[in-house]
Amino acid sequence: MQKEVTVEEINLYDLLRFYIKKWLTIAIFVMIGGIVGIAYTYYIQTPQYESKATLLLVGTDHTSGNQESVALNNYVELFKSRRVLDTVIADQGYDKDYDTLVSNVTARGTKSTDIINVSIKTPDAKQSKALLESAIESFRNEAKELYGNSSIKINTVDAASTPKSPSNVRPAIQIGLATAAGFMLAIIGLFFVYDYRHSQPKAAKADESRSNEPAQPKDQTDDEPETDTAKEDTRCTTISHFYTGGAYEKE
Repeated sequence: MQKEVTVEEINLYDLLRFYIKKWLTIAIFVMIGGIVGIAYTYYIQTPQYESKATLLLVGTDHTSGNQESVALNNYVELFKSRRVLDTVIADQGYDKDYDTLVSNVTARGTKSTDIINVSIKTPDAKQSKALLESAIESFRNEAKELYGNSSIKINTVDAASTPKSPSNVRPAIQIGLATAAGFMLAIIGLFFVYDYRHSQPKAAKADESRSNEPAQPKDQTDDEPETDTAKEDTRCTTISHFYTGGAYEKE
């Protein structure tokens, strides 16, 4: 028997009216999303203050573009090396290990230039600046020791800055996203409620129409075993009476 598949159409006007009736539910979800966003932004998330500086390599060889990029990459990797940062940890009394510090260190070379942009971020603004200044000094010393009397000098273009605001906290964006998430959650949840309520009457009507259908007559083959059984019961009863009667006459 083939099942009938029915596709239900959604009346957008009715759906919009349903949402309007549930405005209080939507408002509650929006408020909850905003509260969660505020709590995460100001009380849960750890702010990170990033101090930035710009360095310039003076005296690099520009005769070959490949040699220039190799030299720049070498200095970039040297800035993030254990040789440089271990000295910073010891000098500044940093209470974390090298892996933690290097994960918060950024060093990038600007393409087609001799400029290196460096930064360090920590939960404390003053500590970030102090660590970056120490890293730049250690970087110069280690470069001299490794390259000897190299013609390349490391000059500071922009000194380590004092961050005034966290680099990873954006209150307006984060609270706005949390509020929008609460709104979308309310809309999706109410849509399922709307769809469930409208599918119930149709399901009840389908069950009612199914129950009103006339019962199909039973197949004759199904009645034959019952007839045979009745005949066997009659035959057994007759034989029982026959033997019972014979025994009574002999007595």
